Amino acid sequence: IWLKRTVLEMGGKDCMIVTENGDIEDAAIEIVKAAFGFQGQKCSACSRLICDESVHDALLARVVEHAKKLTIGNPTSAENFDMGAVIDKSAFDKINSYIDIGRKEGKMVLGGGKVPDGGYFIPPTIIDGIKPNARIAQEEIFGPVLAVITGKGIDQLLEIANGTEYGLTGAIYSNDRLELERARHEFHVGNLYFNRKCTGALVDVQPFGGFNMSGTDSKAGGRDYLMLFMQGKSITERW
Repeated sequence: IWLKRTVLEMGGKDCMIVTENGDIEDAAIEIVKAAFGFQGQKCSACSRLICDESVHDALLARVVEHAKKLTIGNPTSAENFDMGAVIDKSAFDKINSYIDIGRKEGKMVLGGGKVPDGGYFIPPTIIDGIKPNARIAQEEIFGPVLAVITGKGIDQLLEIANGTEYGLTGAIYSNDRLELERARHEFHVGNLYFNRKCTGALVDVQPFGGFNMSGTDSKAGGRDYLMLFMQGKSITERW
């Protein structure tokens, strides 16, 4: 009789932190890539932007500006669109229902624009003024929706980042090495990135997997992953 072993990767509510010492322009570019690449349909996608109040206005302006430049259309056409449609009608309806919730929980600063006909297209959506415990800050949407949350100081930013039931990916933008070291020890995610986006882990380079309700932290792409498909045996001999 063998106990069935499971390898679980379940989801996330991933975020990118930008402190008062972060590079605003570089962060804005990477946030847009992480939030809206693959239409936000990635378990590692950035669905929360958590920024220090001192950089909020300047950062949000740049994020919105870059997101406005994204093009939407059929990816099989000759044009090189940045975003396609979400996977099906069920996802389309679910994402739009969360956007409606977000309108009540915060202020929509981008979204609701014209999209192509003939597909489940959803434009990049950014909602500002979100409380850390709001539904769109806690529940996985799996679509192109970014909740913007403001805090003050590295202590509060990390507290907000850790304030969900998930623990998959996260990123922090800061030019302060002490803040990065704080994140190394206190930002509780399976894959943590410094001064880059929270998506794009490369197998065999950045073993992937999260904990809490994000999964069993099995680290696909790492050497320990092999043991999940084997039976370990410890052998001792007395001479």
